[in-house]
Amino acid sequence: MKNSILPFLLLAGICIACNNEASHTESVSKDSIVQQPKVDSAALQASGVYGGFVPCADCKGIMTYLSLHPDMTYSLEETYYERDDQVFRTASTWKMDNGKIILYDNDKIKLSFLRDNEKLYQLDHEGNRISGNLGDKYVLTKQGMIDKSRFKEKAAAGIDFIGHGTEPFWGIEIDKEKSITLTSPNFKDTIVVPYAEGSVANNVRQFHIESGKTKLDIVLTPQFCSDGMGDMLYEYSVRVKYNNKDYSGCGTLLNSF
Repeated sequence: MKNSILPFLLLAGICIACNNEASHTESVSKDSIVQQPKVDSAALQASGVYGGFVPCADCKGIMTYLSLHPDMTYSLEETYYERDDQVFRTASTWKMDNGKIILYDNDKIKLSFLRDNEKLYQLDHEGNRISGNLGDKYVLTKQGMIDKSRFKEKAAAGIDFIGHGTEPFWGIEIDKEKSITLTSPNFKDTIVVPYAEGSVANNVRQFHIESGKTKLDIVLTPQFCSDGMGDMLYEYSVRVKYNNKDYSGCGTLLNSF
């Protein structure tokens, strides 16, 4: 009798263990599900980079770039022309309210805009469109970022940074494993100097290189930059001084430094 009961007890024990394991697995699966925050469709459509040259009371104008991110954060970059070209950056949160985009800074409203398709019209403190002779100048237009895939062959060849400028035309390529190359139709020869590690302060990277009779100073600043030849933005402004002559332009990072 005892021998006939034993198989049933063993089978029951196995079933209980299986049920417990299944229940545990189901519990873990439910607990491990992370609820992803829902992104408002209107906010998703509004997200992107907007830029414009807006009036300034005590300077030539303010080159303004506003990045609205889908996670409801923003970054604002304002360059005050002919006032030491000061650059002010703000990063905080934003929200949409009845078609208006409101930027906050330290829990206070910093700026507000009315969105109309690809444009943001700045509003006054009462939430109305800015009027007057310069009213139509307070507008930011949606911008596009340069497509880095156009430089994929350069990146594959080891080029870490590429930049260029106009007036006169010039170009620069930085390969941190080899060299820095500077070109221009105005140069008799292509300038190639060995790469030398630069210094970094406040995310601005600077190089000072002397090789033979060649003196080269390079400043790479992470800020939106337009080369004036298209409607796409680059992520860096570039300043180069070669043998006491200044060159300015835009650039993009292809591989990390």
